[in-house]
Amino acid sequence: MKVSHNMVFPPPSYSPLTPCPIYSTSPRSNEHTLQHTPLSGHARSTETFIRTEDSITVILNGQKENTGRLTFGRGALISGSLLLESAETVTNTGIRLQGILESLSLSHGYSQLKIVDQSASLYPKEGSQMRCPSASPFSLRFPLSFKNNMIHYPLPPSCDITLPGGAFLKCTYSLVVTVNVALHRSLPFFTKEKSLALELEYRQRTRPSRPRISEPSLFSTIKTCPEEWLQLSVDLTVGPDSLASDIYCDLFVPSIGVFGVTETVPFHLQLSGSIRSLRELLLRSRAVPDQSIRVYLLRQIVAAEAKIRTVLGEGSLLPLPPDIDGLPNVSLSKYEEAVSWEGEIQLRGITTPTFDVGTFRVMYLVAVELSPPEACSINRAHYGYPMKLTTDTWVTSADQYD
Repeated sequence: MKVSHNMVFPPPSYSPLTPCPIYSTSPRSNEHTLQHTPLSGHARSTETFIRTEDSITVILNGQKENTGRLTFGRGALISGSLLLESAETVTNTGIRLQGILESLSLSHGYSQLKIVDQSASLYPKEGSQMRCPSASPFSLRFPLSFKNNMIHYPLPPSCDITLPGGAFLKCTYSLVVTVNVALHRSLPFFTKEKSLALELEYRQRTRPSRPRISEPSLFSTIKTCPEEWLQLSVDLTVGPDSLASDIYCDLFVPSIGVFGVTETVPFHLQLSGSIRSLRELLLRSRAVPDQSIRVYLLRQIVAAEAKIRTVLGEGSLLPLPPDIDGLPNVSLSKYEEAVSWEGEIQLRGITTPTFDVGTFRVMYLVAVELSPPEACSINRAHYGYPMKLTTDTWVTSADQYD
C-alpha cells in the first residue's frame, strides 16, 4: 500500500486540560514546608535615633536609640532630619557620608584608602531665597561599590582589627552634619562651623549559597555523599634534597568552603604510607611534645603589600582506629597503612568576614602544619586551604537580610 506524501493527517485528540492547582503562601494542615526563602525586602524598624550636640539635633529613621550602634546593610538608605534650635543666623547646612579603610604595619607604615565620600547641601537649596528652616529632612544611600585601581569592589565591612606590634586594620564609616552660623546678623560673611559626627556600622550580610553536610564524620558519609568532601594533598618531602616522601598527607574539608563566622569547621586528616616511616614520624613526635601535627584556623591580612598572619583557633585531633599503637611492628617498607584523625575548628570571636578590595584583603585558611622531630627524615610541611567566612549561616532566616 502506498501512502501519498501530500496526505494531511488530523492532529491527535487531547483530553481536557487539568486546572492548575491552587497555591497559597502558608501550608495547609496536611502539608509541610520543605524549603523557604523569603524575599529580601523585610519590614524595617519604625524606631528613631536622636542625637543632640551644641544646639544641633539629628534624627535617623529606622534605628534604635539605645543600641549604641547605627547599623546599615548593602545599599541601605540613611534618612532622617536635621533640627536647629536657632536657625536665624544659619548660612548653610549639609551632610556628608564618609568611609575610610586604613592600616598600619611595621614593614610598610601607614596607608589609607577612601571608600565613600558623598555630600549633599541641605540649605540653601538651589534657587531658594528662603531663610534656613528649623527642620530639614535628608537622605543618602550607601553605594553598592567603590573603585580602587580602576576595579570596582563591594564596600568592605566596618572593622577594627588589632594586630601584633601595634599594627592594625580599621574600616570606619561616618555621617557628618555641618552647620555654618554667622557670628553676627550684620556680618554674614564671618561664620563659625558646628558639626555633629555619627559613627555608622556597615555590615553587608552574607551567607553560604547552600547548607553544608550535617554529619561531621568523613567515614560515615564519604560513600553516600562523596561530593560533600574535598580532598587536599599536603606535599611531604625528605632529606636536604627535598625528595618525595613515602608518606602521604591528605586533609578532607567540606567542599562548600563557605562558613558563617559562628560555625564550626569539621575536618579529617589522614597519613598513609609505609609502616616503618609512619612509626618513625609519629612515635618520635610523641616523644617530643612541642613537635606535632596541627590543624588550625589562620587569618591572613594583606594591607599595602604587607602580609600579617594570626592563628585564631586550634583544632583538636581525635585519633581514629587504628592509631599508631595498633600498627604492626614491622620494618619492611612495603607494608602500608593509614592513620587518621578527625576534629572541628571552632570559629569564635570572629566579627570580620572575608573581604577583598585589591590592596586590602582579609582571608581565612584551614592550615595543616607537620613538624617532625629533628631525628626524622621528613621535612617540616605547611599547607593552607583558603575558605570564605560570611556574616551569617545558611540556616539564618533570609528575611533579616538587607
